[in-house]
Amino acid sequence: MSPPGREIQYTESDVIEVFKQREDYAEPLTASEIADRLGCSRRTALNKLHALEDETDITSKKVGGRSRVWWIPVRTD
Repeated sequence: MSPPGREIQYTESDVIEVFKQREDYAEPLTASEIADRLGCSRRTALNKLHALEDETDITSKKVGGRSRVWWIPVRTD
């Protein structure tokens, strides 16, 4: 158990695991869905997703006024 007042540290690898554990590998996810699966705040998930988008294949697309979905592209070649 973490000490009171200290938040659990989540890594970018934790976020990638959420994508890998899905039944439908191609299904895009929202930051809120990632946060729910990890048990962290939406802001924490969003920060990790932005970092991963800069450093990995994870891609995002705006789908509404403030909504964005994230996915790992499926290669077909």
